[in-house]
Amino acid sequence: MHDFLIEARDEGLIQFITDNGGGGLSSSIGESARWSNGCYVDLAKVPLKYEGLDPWEIWVSESQERMTVAVRPEKIDRFLELSSRHAAESTVIGQYTNTGYLHLTHNDKTCSYVRMDLLKSGFPQWEFDAEWAPPSSRGLEEPGLAEPEDQSSVLTSLLKRPNICAKNWIQRQYDHEVQGGSTVKPLIGKEHDMVSDAAVVRPILGSLKGIAITQAINPFYSLIDTYHMTAVTIDEAVRRLIAVGGDPHELGGVDNFCWPTIIYDPVSNPDGKYKAAQLVRACWALRDYTLAFEIPLLSGKDSMYTDGELKGPSGASQKVSGLPTLQFTATALVKDISKCVTMEFKAPGDLVYILGRTKDELGASEYYQMMNCIGLNVPEVDAEKVLPLYYALYRAIQDGLIASCHAIGRGGLGVHLALSAMGGNFGVGIDLRSVPRDEKLSDTRLLYSESAGRFLVTVDPKKEEAFEEGMDGLGYACIGRVNEDAILSISGVDGKIIMTEQIGRLKSAWKEPFGDLI
Repeated sequence: MHDFLIEARDEGLIQFITDNGGGGLSSSIGESARWSNGCYVDLAKVPLKYEGLDPWEIWVSESQERMTVAVRPEKIDRFLELSSRHAAESTVIGQYTNTGYLHLTHNDKTCSYVRMDLLKSGFPQWEFDAEWAPPSSRGLEEPGLAEPEDQSSVLTSLLKRPNICAKNWIQRQYDHEVQGGSTVKPLIGKEHDMVSDAAVVRPILGSLKGIAITQAINPFYSLIDTYHMTAVTIDEAVRRLIAVGGDPHELGGVDNFCWPTIIYDPVSNPDGKYKAAQLVRACWALRDYTLAFEIPLLSGKDSMYTDGELKGPSGASQKVSGLPTLQFTATALVKDISKCVTMEFKAPGDLVYILGRTKDELGASEYYQMMNCIGLNVPEVDAEKVLPLYYALYRAIQDGLIASCHAIGRGGLGVHLALSAMGGNFGVGIDLRSVPRDEKLSDTRLLYSESAGRFLVTVDPKKEEAFEEGMDGLGYACIGRVNEDAILSISGVDGKIIMTEQIGRLKSAWKEPFGDLI
């Protein structure tokens, strides 16, 4: 279908084209008919995947891989000829008119005859009750956890967790090569098994320009506050794009809400008002941070009833609701694909830097979940403070000063140090005393806090001075050095070594959960 539509477009055969998404034909035709002020559609001519559909089902069905195309009558024969040549099914189902009515028939019977001005007049706004309860009022507080005696065991256990462990068997099921245009692939590193921060493709093979694309999702933060869940998700997507060389001035985004029912019912949905307030707060954050990062929302998709019923051992039904979730897909222009970088450590002797401040923000973190806690201090994003750092890092990448770059996300610094070392199959020595932080944090909190706005980068010592000059005053520190011994060695805040672990053993733990499927 793609090649057919491109050729038809280039021949000037298409007046209007749109995808059939939410609402199916009712949306694509109903909305486009506003331009002509009317339309006629014979629903009996619509090709069906299943026999026996009622007219209303045909009109609103959201079957995928369908496009609505407007073609002038004098060009329809050529359009259908091209369609046949490309083996793309095309069917004339009606005509745009200026009658002022949306007229639908099925088997010669009128099933809808609606004035077009109904679509212009608007509909009453939906009103619903929303009641927000701050996290502290819901009994959430920071847990009193003692420092673990074996930090190596903690890191190994985190690398095995489902949200962090290797899922290469999923990525390898999908084709990511189109005409050899992928510059940064989904799986990278020496063994091509580490997940890249973002993929970069070159749509026009003769050009050095590319497009970076990535996704971020952090639903567990919703256990504390959906505003910060949304903010951190957007921030992480932006950082992932910058980490491969995407331009933070040239961003685009798509939001995807997956939300439980917000309609209050004292029996079937007694917490509906709270879920509604969670949605309101998420929308506020979506507004605030897309404006702050200057991200136009190109589209969006909502699944607003993520609820189900499960039967317990006694046969009694229990309602189960998914966590309020916003997935954010983001794109960025890459002006020169030859300057892209990836997350794995590149060479022994490279200096390891952390950019951004680490705070006491382990609320709903992977570490707290592993310890059966939720916590209170969810990561927060200060866009005004982080943007100068993001712009400076982008300039450093364009100037060729960065050997590797990785956005620190779920699991915190400890996990992402391990991932970058595993990707390059190099060791690294780290001193936590150098990590920029707002408070006096313990080793564990420094390693596993999920504070936003942070990157892990490596720099060739020859470029150290130029790199640090560009980062002056922006909250960064050199915290270690890459080495050849394939050992992750970390010194704690008291200067004593708290972890010495083989990279190979960490990688084995990371691959273990889904090992049989890889």
